[in-house]
Amino acid sequence: MKKFILVLLLAVSTVWGCDIPQPAVSNQIALNLAIQFDGQPLILADKQYQNANGDVFSIERFQFYLSNVKFRNTITRDSFAVPNSYHLVVRKENTHLFELPFEVPEGKYDMVEFAVGVDPKRNLSTDQVGDLDPSNNMAWDWNTGYKFVLLEGRLFPPSGSPRGLVFHIGGDENYRIIRLPLSTTIDTGNRTQTKIAIEVEVSAMFNAPNVINLNRQSTVMMGPIAAQVADNYAANMFRIRAVNP
Repeated sequence: MKKFILVLLLAVSTVWGCDIPQPAVSNQIALNLAIQFDGQPLILADKQYQNANGDVFSIERFQFYLSNVKFRNTITRDSFAVPNSYHLVVRKENTHLFELPFEVPEGKYDMVEFAVGVDPKRNLSTDQVGDLDPSNNMAWDWNTGYKFVLLEGRLFPPSGSPRGLVFHIGGDENYRIIRLPLSTTIDTGNRTQTKIAIEVEVSAMFNAPNVINLNRQSTVMMGPIAAQVADNYAANMFRIRAVNP
């Protein structure tokens, strides 16, 4: 009888032990974004800029969705996808630096991946909260979805009066995934916080691989020019500046 009770107690303790959640290792990786134009902090409204086509313009508003952040190991193929990762990055007068912190499990990562825009599953459902709340003025409607990148300003043509510059890039076809190899492999088992400094180069939207003629097309939302702009920001708008423990 005593032997039976001892076996029963061991079985119960084993079951209870399985139900007790194990403490997760808490490590933080932060993406530090610097919004800039030609390598300098982007200045709103007061400064005139020039693109590769020679067009002169100013920028009054700039914001975009950075979403679906993942940390990867290209050798082991391990990865961690940050849940519910939708972030509206808005350039404001008082700051051009943004920090997006994420809790990640212990591991080694040599690449960061994210998207510019809102994925198709969420894009056509504007009944959202937080950064996806339509009150942020980044949604058209449920049938059109979100503006992935918004740039507004003034265009100063060679002749004639200044006119509005409006680039509202959206549509599932312009959702772009960015993959940035890290100069240093992050080992979250050896540290509790790592910062990845990323330059966001706004001039890349208009310059390469597609040179955008703003005097010919100063208002863009959908269509072939929007796709060219999306290809531009996917190719050249983001660059790792540093990885710091």
